[in-house]
Amino acid sequence: MRISEATIRKITENADIVAIIGEHIKLEKKGSDYKGICPFHNDTNPSLSVSPSKKVFKCFSCGASGNAVGFVQRYKNISFPQAVKYVGEKMGIAVDIDENVDQSSQKYLRIMEDATSYYEFYLKNSKEGKEALTYLNNRYLDYDIIRRFKIGLASDEFDLLYKALTERDDPYLPLNLLEVGLIKTGKENSYYDTFRSRIMFPIDDFNGNIIGFSGRIYNNIRKDEPKYVNSNENVIFKKSNILYNYSRAIHVIKQKDHVFIFEGFMDVIAAYRANVENAIATMGTALTSQQIQAIKKVTNNIILCFDGDTPGIEATKRAIDLFNRANFNIKVMLLPEGLDPDEYANQFGTQSLHDFLENKALSAPEYLYELEKRSLNVNDPYSIEAFKRNIFTFLKSFNINSLTEFYLKKMADELSIASTSMKDDFQKSDQYQPTTVLSAPKEVKAKPVAAKRRYLANEKYAIYHAYTSKDACTLLLSEKTNFAYINIDNRNILFKIFDYYKTNETMSDDFIHCLNEEEKAIIMKILHDTNYSNVIPLDDCLQINIEFRNEKLQEKLREAFKNNEIDDKAAIDFIESKRITTKIVKSEE
Repeated sequence: MRISEATIRKITENADIVAIIGEHIKLEKKGSDYKGICPFHNDTNPSLSVSPSKKVFKCFSCGASGNAVGFVQRYKNISFPQAVKYVGEKMGIAVDIDENVDQSSQKYLRIMEDATSYYEFYLKNSKEGKEALTYLNNRYLDYDIIRRFKIGLASDEFDLLYKALTERDDPYLPLNLLEVGLIKTGKENSYYDTFRSRIMFPIDDFNGNIIGFSGRIYNNIRKDEPKYVNSNENVIFKKSNILYNYSRAIHVIKQKDHVFIFEGFMDVIAAYRANVENAIATMGTALTSQQIQAIKKVTNNIILCFDGDTPGIEATKRAIDLFNRANFNIKVMLLPEGLDPDEYANQFGTQSLHDFLENKALSAPEYLYELEKRSLNVNDPYSIEAFKRNIFTFLKSFNINSLTEFYLKKMADELSIASTSMKDDFQKSDQYQPTTVLSAPKEVKAKPVAAKRRYLANEKYAIYHAYTSKDACTLLLSEKTNFAYINIDNRNILFKIFDYYKTNETMSDDFIHCLNEEEKAIIMKILHDTNYSNVIPLDDCLQINIEFRNEKLQEKLREAFKNNEIDDKAAIDFIESKRITTKIVKSEE
């Protein structure tokens, strides 16, 4: 749908350009105009000027200029109609454009925007809001931060948000509010607000759409409840599509060509207080392929800043592995004394946090090496061997000759071992590492039981092989009909693994999100209960599957002869199956 010239003119001439641009970059008033760091080049001194009277912006370094719509179009990398729509909605002017998007999703997003506006208004215009603002200010969150991150407040009243959104001139349906997790059902068909008496932090997706909230308690009214309550996954809130602050930080990330990755949104806000704006957060969830791909679009250089406790260290190690497989340049930040960025800034000041973040990062190999050294006892031969094996493992994962040589020499020197011996140990270390199940011991054979029993017992091993190796998965499912008679739940898992490997070279934690609860339980039991040494080799899995399929096809063929219903397809299926079996047997010989 084409936007009329009158609508465009009305929006561009009346837009509050300072407010629009100020949502995305920090502006300071200089005389009658405003100045800020230009987001369209690697600006170090404020060279962007915004004139509220002329309704224009201009950068005196790179030459970027235009009105509010032009800024939004360039900053968000969206089309002109989308930018007009964005600015118009900020002014309360509805703009209809044909974006070929799911209208129901747009409806949900409008609900979340309106809920955010309600929370923001309530924070600034209520008695409860005064107490919450005092709390925020005591946490060093000033007006600029509150506005930038759209922080608000949920009332302590039972259903104030519900009433606000369902009793307005264009009311929302309770069902839609339920679907996005803003309300819950009570007794006798009543409804109540999900978030009450909590400071509200909106959570947005990669495109900057608000899709959920994190609510934090700030007083003693709800002292027995969790400190934070987050939106549950729903029709629009998908954890795999969330990187907190991504849409706001994207241009700064591109400028600086690196990004700080934190676990939580308060870490990002603390970094912003320290004038570090190229920061995002995973919201405490395991990294997904979608998140990694989103980061890959803007930079190849990451600095991981997770907590220094045991869960944080394990999360860091998993993240290093995933980013390394995706060929990122990885550094790791570990704040001293177990502090998180917010605590560090409050204790030592924002300038100290800025300097630490910018100057104290370790390379991923250095971080892993120093981490393993924590457990090393140089007087214990077993501790030394464990240390060596762990270092060998990560060196093989990076697979960089110069890196390997450097750390082998470093280990040899620190452990007083000859360099030649250390290299020999490294070359022999494959025998200590869990190899792929494709090379499982050939002597482990399936028990000679009936074909059906062998087949049913074999299903978990087939899943184990498919999950742990893309090559095994491809071989197992090269003929999907070989699994036509497998248990339906196990078959679905195998096919989901197969589909996952179509777009991913290696398996990662986000695959679990592809499964329903029953399938998750099955695969977790298989992965945790199956002893590696007892896994049936891959070739035996293939043989058992095909033998059972042949038996089923033969039964079908006999039944068809018996009923005088023989057809060509049944015979061809059986002959083809026998051909595949023969091919496998010959390849083994």
